Amino acid sequence: MPDQTGMFPPAPASSEPSPQPSAAPGAQSPAPADLMSRLRTFDVNASGRALLALAALCGGLLLVMAWTLLRPHPAAPPPAAAPLPVAALPSPTPTGLVVDVGGRVRRPGLVTLPAGSRVADALRAAGGAIRSRDLVTINLAARVSDGQLLLIGMPGGDASGAATGDSAGPVSLNSATVDQLDTLPGIGPVLAQRIVDWRTQHGGFKSVRDLDQVSGIGDTIYAELEPLVTV
Repeated sequence: MPDQTGMFPPAPASSEPSPQPSAAPGAQSPAPADLMSRLRTFDVNASGRALLALAALCGGLLLVMAWTLLRPHPAAPPPAAAPLPVAALPSPTPTGLVVDVGGRVRRPGLVTLPAGSRVADALRAAGGAIRSRDLVTINLAARVSDGQLLLIGMPGGDASGAATGDSAGPVSLNSATVDQLDTLPGIGPVLAQRIVDWRTQHGGFKSVRDLDQVSGIGDTIYAELEPLVTV
């Protein structure tokens, strides 16, 4: 009923709880135990899938590592050797000495000897002296040098066996004695006397070629005498 002011008084608060809305017909609320069972099943399934994925990843990594380690690797080429500098190469050394052995030897001419050879080595290479007396004044132990001339049993030969051809010069056919001519290669005492006799009979030698007219001097002896005599 309205009060004196014409307003309706507020309705008194009810102590009874207001009714809750009812669920839709036919719907059932899940029980708590059933919900927990479903959550545990989901966790187990998710964990199993994760483990399978992890196992597959590890297996793939193992296959890749095995293929990398077991596949053949090409051998690395050896490092190229650095070229030697030209300055480091040793300079060539002479392999021997060339000596000209002439005079009264069995095989006059050039002989090649090792460094440090002696006059005796040069004589041995030339076949030895024709007469042993030609070696009396020769120093067989003297060292020979490259390009040296050894005249055995010839005028101008010094004590070492080296000829001093520049100071003594060739033997003169018009002034040499029998003894001097006897020292020439291929000339003995008999041929030396014949040369002196021919010189006396013909008034001397006009040229070295006149030796061909001396009895007993052939082409071989003349070839040996030609560079050693003069007129």
